[in-house]
Amino acid sequence: MSSTKVLTDSERAEILRPPGLRSAGLPAFIVMSVILVLLLAVPVLTDIRFYYLQVTILIFFYATLGTAWGIVGGYCGQHSIGQAAFVGIGAYASTLLYMKKDISPWIGLFAGMLLAALIALIIGYPLFKYGLRGDYFALGTVALGLIIYELTNSFSTITGGSQGIPLKYEDNPWNFQFPDRKYYYYIGFILWLVTVVISYRLRRSRRGFEMLAVRDDEIAAARGGISIMRAKLTAFVIGAVISAAAGTFFAQFLLFIDPGTVMSLEISVQVILVAVLGGMNSYLGGTVGAIVLVPVSQFLSSRFTQSPGADVAVYGVILVLLVIFMPNGILGLLRKSPRWRKVIGW
Repeated sequence: MSSTKVLTDSERAEILRPPGLRSAGLPAFIVMSVILVLLLAVPVLTDIRFYYLQVTILIFFYATLGTAWGIVGGYCGQHSIGQAAFVGIGAYASTLLYMKKDISPWIGLFAGMLLAALIALIIGYPLFKYGLRGDYFALGTVALGLIIYELTNSFSTITGGSQGIPLKYEDNPWNFQFPDRKYYYYIGFILWLVTVVISYRLRRSRRGFEMLAVRDDEIAAARGGISIMRAKLTAFVIGAVISAAAGTFFAQFLLFIDPGTVMSLEISVQVILVAVLGGMNSYLGGTVGAIVLVPVSQFLSSRFTQSPGADVAVYGVILVLLVIFMPNGILGLLRKSPRWRKVIGW
């Protein structure tokens, strides 16, 4: 006959105690400030080539998605493999409102975020209510991605199906369109920065501590009075909302969307790889992973133009190797240094 340990008030308080808002220190603050200033100044002070500007914008895009996935998979331990579904939801919601109803993509951005949050709640509630976790939760998110992908392909009269939707171009900031690609650089930068700040603040909040507790030991967290489902659902919804916002940005950046471009399995795999490579337990993991992976992915795409899907296979192999040999990512190695640990927030 099993017995359940009753926690004392002091033990329960220790479980519920959020991590202190430990300062990263003046040196770390200076380093981060210099990096941000340089990122803002690069397009203004340098005549950056079009190709490198495009790659940098993609780095911001994947860094945003990797950071969002880190909230779900890193902080809360729920490994979603269908994150691209929410990217597609944001992209299609804003694009259809713009193309069909002439509603500004800026408004469509928030509509896409709201729709993504609603779908994440509808899907996440039963998944977490009935205790799906680990491989079962991952399979559930794969199913979500496949369903949305096929629905988008099937309703071709609305979504354009596999032919996609080319966006009309009017060179109007209200329509999220600009004559110079540098504007997309700055919007991508702001989107990334806001996401990093959200991740940073969340990890150091009580709600973030609850997610970490659930990730480490659900039973102990539940005994400490933490709502397991609330923690998981919160992480899932936050990740979905940020991904949808990135989807709207991506659609306007490309001026074209189709299911294969904005909600493919390749995007989901790349997002996971970005987070794992950088270190999914840190708010900077997605950024570090994107800086390394995006240039590599551009190289692979140019090399495998005649072999569709080969680059995805390469990503899969890299992901398996990372999980086996470097599960904590690049920042996991830096974590061994106390000075770097303050900077990376781990």
